[in-house]
Amino acid sequence: MHTSNLKGLKAFLAVVECGSVTEAANRLALTQSGVSRQLSAIEEEVGFALFDRIRGRLSVSRKGAAFLRHAQRTLDVVENLPRAALAIASGAADRVVIAGTSAVVHGLLPFAVARYINERPGSPPSITMRSLQEIAEIGAQGHFDLIVAPAPLQPRHYDLLETMDFQLCLAAPVDLLPIDSDDVSLVHLNGLPFISLDPFASYQESVVRALTAAGTTVRFTCETSSVVTAARLVALGAGCAFLDPFVARTIAGPKVSLRKTSPAIRHSYSIFAPSNTPIGEETRHILASLRTVVDEFSGSAGHHEPQPAKISRKAATKARG
Repeated sequence: MHTSNLKGLKAFLAVVECGSVTEAANRLALTQSGVSRQLSAIEEEVGFALFDRIRGRLSVSRKGAAFLRHAQRTLDVVENLPRAALAIASGAADRVVIAGTSAVVHGLLPFAVARYINERPGSPPSITMRSLQEIAEIGAQGHFDLIVAPAPLQPRHYDLLETMDFQLCLAAPVDLLPIDSDDVSLVHLNGLPFISLDPFASYQESVVRALTAAGTTVRFTCETSSVVTAARLVALGAGCAFLDPFVARTIAGPKVSLRKTSPAIRHSYSIFAPSNTPIGEETRHILASLRTVVDEFSGSAGHHEPQPAKISRKAATKARG
């Protein structure tokens, strides 16, 4: 396809998103006839109709829907070119850019990135926080070398590299856990005050299911959508919370008890890399740091020595690349 038809691709996407040629023309500051001509030029070049025209209304055709995905990727890449050129000009092209959800950015990533920086000085990475929805809907224009997010999220345009499995940690003010044991049975939590993550938090369903199976009823004193806020409330003595071991480690101290539970409540993070893109050397070093941190931290709580996490290395061939 000729680059002259990039405007036609934009017109195609605008009509799909707006639902009509009229609205698309308003968005693009073009005339309706101008948008129609661009659509006709694209259809003539690809050799099939992008829309079914039924009773004066446009509906994306089956082939048009398949073409839409490729058109979006093409425009995403083109729109990202100025930023890529700026990165090359500033010498930041080799910088590893990582995206993660709030819990990942405040828990796992700082430990991994600190290790990486100590081992690879002079290669400063970039960390960006994104919501679950933003990661799920991310386009090629928001290029990240790695995305770390709770399973089973699957961002568009990215391939799964690895799934890192770990046990959730029970974090509590020391005066709320009188049981002198490394492992705390869920049945002993009955009636304790808890900070609840909202129902849409990635592992709250697992927590509720485990407590129900144990016949345990806890008293929720607060609900929050932020794992970091839950951790801070524990540190301030407001109640207990189930946290990932990396966030939990950030509040470790004489006033906070970190324990494993019996039975264990497990969770996992997935690591993604851009589809059809070779993994660079620095990105591989970041991956190695992530694995090391998970191995060291995810099995430990309270007085336990670090134990290896279960790491499922899917698409490992790509990671070793």
